[in-house]
This record gives sequence, structure tokens and C-alpha cells, in this order.
Amino acid sequence: MALGRPESMFQSAVNSVLNDQNHIESLKDQQLTALEAFILKKDVFALLPTGFGKSLIYQLAPLVAKKMSLYENPVVVVVSPLLALMEQQVTEASKVGVTAMQIGVNSDVEIFSGKAELLFGSPEAWLLNDKWRRLLSNIKDLVGIVVDEVHLTYKWGLAEKGQSAFRECFARLGELRSIVKAGTPIMALTASADVQSRARVVKQLHLEKAVTVIESPNRTNIRLGLAHISGPHLDCMDWIVQEVKEKGIAMSPVIIYCQTLKDVGRVFCYLEAELDEDCWVGRDPMHQAENMIIGMFHSKTLPHNKSRVLSSLSGEGNCKVVVATTALGMGLNFPNISHVVMYGVPKDMEAIVQEIGRAGRNGKPSHAVIYFVKQHTRMDQAVKELLTTKRHSCIRKALYSHFDKKATAITPGHQCCTYCHSVCQCNTEGCPVSTPVYELPPRPLPEHLVSRQVTEGDKVLLRDLLLQYQITLLKEKQHLYTNRTACTGFGSELIDAVIEHSEYIFDIQYIGKHLPVFNQTHAYAILHIINELFEDIANCPSPSATTADSVIFPDIYYTGYYDEPNMDQEHTSASSSESGVAAIEGSD
Repeated sequence: MALGRPESMFQSAVNSVLNDQNHIESLKDQQLTALEAFILKKDVFALLPTGFGKSLIYQLAPLVAKKMSLYENPVVVVVSPLLALMEQQVTEASKVGVTAMQIGVNSDVEIFSGKAELLFGSPEAWLLNDKWRRLLSNIKDLVGIVVDEVHLTYKWGLAEKGQSAFRECFARLGELRSIVKAGTPIMALTASADVQSRARVVKQLHLEKAVTVIESPNRTNIRLGLAHISGPHLDCMDWIVQEVKEKGIAMSPVIIYCQTLKDVGRVFCYLEAELDEDCWVGRDPMHQAENMIIGMFHSKTLPHNKSRVLSSLSGEGNCKVVVATTALGMGLNFPNISHVVMYGVPKDMEAIVQEIGRAGRNGKPSHAVIYFVKQHTRMDQAVKELLTTKRHSCIRKALYSHFDKKATAITPGHQCCTYCHSVCQCNTEGCPVSTPVYELPPRPLPEHLVSRQVTEGDKVLLRDLLLQYQITLLKEKQHLYTNRTACTGFGSELIDAVIEHSEYIFDIQYIGKHLPVFNQTHAYAILHIINELFEDIANCPSPSATTADSVIFPDIYYTGYYDEPNMDQEHTSASSSESGVAAIEGSD
């Protein structure tokens, strides 16, 4: 595509740059279009799927611009949201022979030396720090500005009704126009922005006659699953437990995304309890962190543990199952993820597409499954409609039509989604492919498990007793929070779970394994209340009881490792305030 300069000159420069690369044979048409437009001072909006190679566009920009003799010392400024993403991109840039630096990591002397061809910084650094604003305005050979993960301009930059914006500077990135020289192009990159959101990006960044490059995010190598989970129990994760036990570190990596820190803690502790010694490579008796097969990743995870998880997912470590919030994955390149599990539904379609996109970047058949937990209700109307799709039509088409009006189901149906698999007729005798294990109904409770008869009247009385206990907790607390769950740790989700499991609650071990309780005192109180109502628990301990063999209840802030330094010490990242990101690493 020619944009004001002979195509042969641009193509000749690209070919020359690629000849110097050992691992890049050619660029896709979309990459070429975006790269040429950007170098020739056109604004660019590129909506390209995860794993497509968006970062390669701006990594090659200074090299191609120099080959075309447009600049003597070309520099591309990259606005990036997360420290981990910047660090990985700096490393990746070095592989293509580009000198990349990061504000808050490289010294001022290095950055002001003029040797950087790619310069990474957060929105806060570029907008709030006078030093970096001056640098931005004085870069002589500035090729342009790249805004990576541009959907965050409205996701994080704009406030929801009644709330403050998570990171307001994202919404202010249009101010960069007033800092740099007139005519400096901006390239906006994302894997997920629906039709309506694209117009918001154009307005916020003041893009002018932008060259738009769009490729559908519909990755056909990923089968989409959707299953409804009726209660807070975690039997839906048992297939992962079995996979770890059978294959250990030979298994393909799995990411489990949760919507809250509490659910991260619940899921991690469930896997840990079910796996027991199989959590560690070779059942390591020392329980060393580097030998742990499961792990956590969220905003409160210690930096060195984050590094351990990131290295493992990149192929250099033993962690194969990661329970995470959205702090993990944005823009990061993990090529071999075989399954992405969403425990709880992301609140909008763009978030769903982002999380699905972590799977199958190597092009191999992969899976993404949403577990719709009925207690999770924070989602927009489009997502609510998607959740009913499983019953009557293609999930893939319903999801991706928000991004691509031509989205369709794929054949054979068993490779498409839950619904299409259910009606697949790829063989004259029907579909021979079994339902994936992650969609199978939960295992039945063992026949020998003791149970009791619980009537609807019993459930009403039980709820009253649990609410009375909750009220006593409120009386004991200073009201520092605005809701009962935050104030007491004993909320409606836990009460619902107790009622649902009331047939089987006879000991403290069952409560610790099956209920979302994070406080030992609460667990003993629940057991006492159950016995008060049904009077069928032999030697029921008192609510304040503690024993040597008491169940250890999960701490939602537990990082998932056992060899930590003193947790009272303050941990800081290398970039600190210079990066403008400080303690915020993701929207948990």
C-alpha cells in the first residue's frame, strides 16, 4: 500500500532490515501497512489479534526509518501500561537489534545520551514528570509515539459513575500532541476494541485521518467453552488437578483468571489442597518455590515471585498452572498456553477477548472456557446476553460479532464452541469427538459421604442463625468499611454456600475444603450453628476451638510460595515513582 512515497523505497528498506534478522522472514500485510503509514507521519489505529505481532511494527520502525534516510538517529516513544510489559518489550527489542530503554530502570544519563531507539514509559511518566515532558518535546528525530494497549485509555482512564478513574493519565494521552512537534504521528495498538470504543480512542488521542488496520480477533485455533457453575464449590477445577497429577511439568501451561483477589486465593488453595505433595516437582520434600507447579499472580504478589511465574510461562521454569487476576498477561507473549480458564465472567466483551487471547499463540489447537458463577453479577448487558447463547446459538459468532460484523462459526462444530459441538454432525453417525473434560458436569459426591435431610424450613432457620452471627460480628467491629463482607469477612456468598452444602457439613475439614471461608473462627462458628440446628454432630467443638490438627484456612493475600523473606519488610519495584506506575501493576 503506497502512502505518498514510492513503494519500492519503503519495501527495499524493509527487505534490507529483514535480511539482517535471523528469526523474521517476512511481515504480514497488516504490519507493513501500519509500519509504512507510521514512518510516513500518518496516524495509525491498528486493531490486531493477540499474538499477531503488534509490537514488531514499532520495534522495526526506527530501523526502517534509518534505512530510508529519513532520520539520522530515529527514536520511537512507547507509552506502555505495565512494568512487566515494558521489561519484556525491552528484552524483545534487543533481539531485533534495537536499543531500547525504560524510564525508571535505565539511568538518566543513559536515557539522555540519545542512544535509545525505543524509549518506554508510562502515561504518568510522560504527562506528570516535567523532566520527561521536556525530553519528549526536545527529541530531534522523533519518528512518532506509540500508545500500546490503547483500550486502556477508556478502561482505566475514565471513571465509572460514582467512582474515581483507576489511572486518569490514560484518558489524558491526547495531551501528548501539545508536547511534541506538530505533525508527529501517533500509532494506537490494541487487540480488543469494539466498534463503539474505536471512536472513543480516535477522539481521546485526537487521531487525524488515521490509517486503520483491522484484523478480526477471532482466533480459529481456540475452541470456546461456556459452563454454568451453580455454587461456590470448585469441583470444576478437578480436571486441572488430574492433569497435574498425571503429567506434572510435562503438561501444557494453564492460566486460570479470577475476577477478585478472594477468588484467586480460593482457587489456589483448592488446587493446593487437592494436589497435596503433587504441588511440587518430584514431590519435593523441601517445598522449594522454584519447584512449585502451581502459582499465583496478582498485584500483591512479590516481584521475585512474579518473575518466577513469568519465566515459567515463557518456558523457563516449573510453574504450569497460574491462578491470576488481569494483572497477568496484558501484552505479554506466552506462546504455549493450552487452556485459559475464566472463573467468573469478565465484566465486558473486550475483557473476555483479551483473556481468550492468551491461549494458543503458537497456532496449535487450544481452549478457552468461561465458568459462569451465579454469584458473580458484575457484567454489562452484552455479556449477560452472551451467557444465554450456549442454549441456542454459536458462542463464537455472538462474541466476535461485536468486533467483526462478518464473524461466523467454524467447522467442524466440535472445534468451534460448546453449542456448535453439541449439534456437530461431522460424521454420518454424528460427532465422534467427546465433550472436553472442562465442560463435563462436576463429579458426584461419594456414596459413602455422610449426609442429612435438609428441608426448605431448615434452610430458612439456618439463614437466620447465620445472619444473627454476622450481626454479632458487626457489633464487635469498628465500621471502617461500607459493606458487611468487607467489615466481617462473613458475607452473603459464604452464607449461601453454607446453606447449599448444609446436607454434608459434619466437620471442620469439609468447611475448609468446600466453602469460601478465610477465617478459622468463622469455620468453627459455622459448624457450631449447624449442630445447634440439627444436633447430629458428635463431639462438636465450641466456636472458639482450635486444635493442633486444625485446617489451615487460606489467606487471600498469600503469594503461593513457602520460602519468603520477612513479610513485614517493604518491597518495591525497580521503577518506583520514576516510571509513574509505582505500586499499581494491574486492575485487580
